[in-house]
Amino acid sequence: MTTTIPSRSRITSLDALRGFSLIGIVLLHCMEHFDLTSYPEYASEAARAFDMGVYDVIRFFVQGKSYAIFSMLFGLSFFIQMDNQADKGSDFRWRFLWRMALLFVLGYVNGLMYMGEFFVVYAVLGCVMVALWRVPTKILLPLALILFLQIPEWWALSKVMMGGAPNERSQMALYMSSLYRECADIFASQGFFEMIKFNLWKGQLAKCLWVIDVARYLQLIGLFIVGLLIGRMGIHRSEESMLRWSRRALPWALSVFVIFYGASLLLPKFGLEGYALRQATMLLRNYANLGQMILYVAGLTLLYYKSKRWRAALDKLAPVGRMSVTNYMMQSALGVIIFYGFGLNMAMTATFAECAVAGVVICVAQILFSNWWIARYYYGPVEWLWRSATWMRRFPLKR
Repeated sequence: MTTTIPSRSRITSLDALRGFSLIGIVLLHCMEHFDLTSYPEYASEAARAFDMGVYDVIRFFVQGKSYAIFSMLFGLSFFIQMDNQADKGSDFRWRFLWRMALLFVLGYVNGLMYMGEFFVVYAVLGCVMVALWRVPTKILLPLALILFLQIPEWWALSKVMMGGAPNERSQMALYMSSLYRECADIFASQGFFEMIKFNLWKGQLAKCLWVIDVARYLQLIGLFIVGLLIGRMGIHRSEESMLRWSRRALPWALSVFVIFYGASLLLPKFGLEGYALRQATMLLRNYANLGQMILYVAGLTLLYYKSKRWRAALDKLAPVGRMSVTNYMMQSALGVIIFYGFGLNMAMTATFAECAVAGVVICVAQILFSNWWIARYYYGPVEWLWRSATWMRRFPLKR
């Protein structure tokens, strides 16, 4: 018997995946001190080794995976919204562009606190999905694969391999680096209003230049397309379909991860060093991260639908994902208060282990708050505002 999921109803397993990704995002941001990266002093080599071990473990399990899950689900949500409105005979494309304009505003406001936030980027790149909505699948699939290759980064590596200067950077990249150096002093030692003043323009610009400089926009659009294709294939429409595709995906995802992560470890044996080694490692790890991300999605989906114990545990993360915009903005506010100079200033003194503890505390607080809120309200507060502004009418909030 096929357990069909009704259209226009929340898919709790997807909300749980989105919540899982948000938990990973805030843990990584805490390790990065919310863009105020610094390294503590250690009393001994053993203390340093332990602390760097904590840092490396969290980066291995989270970096490049959590945001990838969130981005893929963004593409799937785009499909679900478009498809639901099409069932009603409505073309949602112009409304979606208005929705992205509203997300841009929310992202800009969030970026006044934390310049590394990504809603502004999502809002801009999300508009591309409207142009891709009617593009045939036979074109979208190879397009996504090409985007994942990150050809500009391979081109930069090839120039160095052919004898180019590794430190040769564009004026854009040099200006971006100067902005990051400028913000470090402001965030570490100056006040709240100085941070806001910097983020009014320079902080927003630095983030966008970084997305261009490392070609992250290519991977993001590729992940959006993957989410769109999952929707077109109807994988999300029944539990059996999600289970079947998750079982199929697991061995392929594991193979991608093992091949590319293993290859990244072997690069020094081929004589690569310096910039060439770092660039090649980054590219291979990006591919490995995609495999690891699919492992998470497929594995958690299987656990959700096959194990009552895991389902009960993951259901606690679903409200976090259901309130993803609210929680992401809340993470920004809490993060800068904890790590910046006008707050607790942990970026200058905390070890990575202490940063991990701070991240866990934020995660637990958000899980408890989200479950309490969703038990009483239909939407998160920012989600309600966003939805009401999208449709230009007031939706009921309290249950």
